[in-house]
Amino acid sequence: MGMCGRGGRRAAAVMVLLAITGCTAPSTPAAPPAPSDSPTVDVRKAALAETAKSLPAALTATGYVVCSRKGDDHWQVAAYSDDFRSRTAYFAGDTLDPLLAAIVAELGQGEAVVRNPCGDDGDPGVSPLSPDGRRLAVQLNFPETSDPSHVGWLDLGTGAFTDITESSNKKGYVKETFSDKNPGFAADGSLWFLRDSQRYFSADANGLLTQRRLSLACFSHGSEENKYRVVRSVAVLCPATVHPSGRFAADPRRVSAGLSTAAGFELDVLADTVESYSDAPDFSAFSMQIAVRGAGGLRDCAPEAWIDATELLCSGAGNSYYTVAIDGRLARGDLEYAQDTKVAPKTEIAPATETQIYSTALTRDRGSLIVAAGDDDGPATLYRLDLTTPGDPVEIGPVPAESRDGFTLMDNYQQPVGGSGLADRDQGAGART
Repeated sequence: MGMCGRGGRRAAAVMVLLAITGCTAPSTPAAPPAPSDSPTVDVRKAALAETAKSLPAALTATGYVVCSRKGDDHWQVAAYSDDFRSRTAYFAGDTLDPLLAAIVAELGQGEAVVRNPCGDDGDPGVSPLSPDGRRLAVQLNFPETSDPSHVGWLDLGTGAFTDITESSNKKGYVKETFSDKNPGFAADGSLWFLRDSQRYFSADANGLLTQRRLSLACFSHGSEENKYRVVRSVAVLCPATVHPSGRFAADPRRVSAGLSTAAGFELDVLADTVESYSDAPDFSAFSMQIAVRGAGGLRDCAPEAWIDATELLCSGAGNSYYTVAIDGRLARGDLEYAQDTKVAPKTEIAPATETQIYSTALTRDRGSLIVAAGDDDGPATLYRLDLTTPGDPVEIGPVPAESRDGFTLMDNYQQPVGGSGLADRDQGAGART
């Protein structure tokens, strides 16, 4: 869900204005307005100040960050204390309305959108807010005219909008126009986006563009991912399961043992890259497949996030949670045929339950899993699951009433990436051309 500002063409706006005024002059001069004791409020300037102050505060708060719906067309984000009883920071997405409307008014048409900072499921991929909190990624859509979409950023200090797409378009005798989408900021402050549904680019603070590469880790033909992460100048399509080394990622796959199949994953090396979606091969390189063997056979493991460099959090059948230990040396880019490894569960975190799971998140110290669970006939309840000393889920309390509509926890699944190299080149991984 995004925040939107809409507008028609300038001509249409003028016609509406003429229709409203009737284009007739009054027979007598209008009386001047009565003086007011209250100063005129600059709505746009107030919106800029509120956004620059409150949005970064909410997204970087030390407690739990929650996104939810506010009305039909807006999102809101709030930070809560450890017990979810007090709200420590808050930003209402409709604050952006006058800022987005000003962008649309300048263009005369279209729709300006800022993505939900929690994404659809708790992971936004690249962030709509720059690391320094001074710029906001904006996408411009033109549904009425089928014009290509544009991307850029809104400067929260000056209110100026930089249209990266428009500055790239070539005019004159030989025209060239681009369609850009899915903008977001990398950790270095560059704005990333997908151009013409094929290639990733980044723009530095001066608007200088650099073409980037796409990792084949987690790549699947026929799907155009809206969510991606930047790992050392490469776009990766599975943000949550990139290993802390930045060398590989856990890619969900069906795995088999004999006649049995289950949800498992493979360890895809990130350094296998291409320039565009169309350059991806029909068949991916061989990766080590991981299957979890339980007491009665294979056990489902949908990889959720790395707890640390050796332990991966899995969601299993029946909304169960557990971890497995993974040796990073299994991730290789030089396999010549399909190989698989069986691992056993390491730690049981939560048993299976018929209760519906609405949202999950790791605490910032990666010591606990927070789960919002409940039934359709009442508000969800928040639970804390200890990842270091497992036991019964501890009830925190109900989901706060003001955040129940579309309640989504910022999941903190993305592990910070360390080290200096994208991959160990002596393992046979490399770029495809």
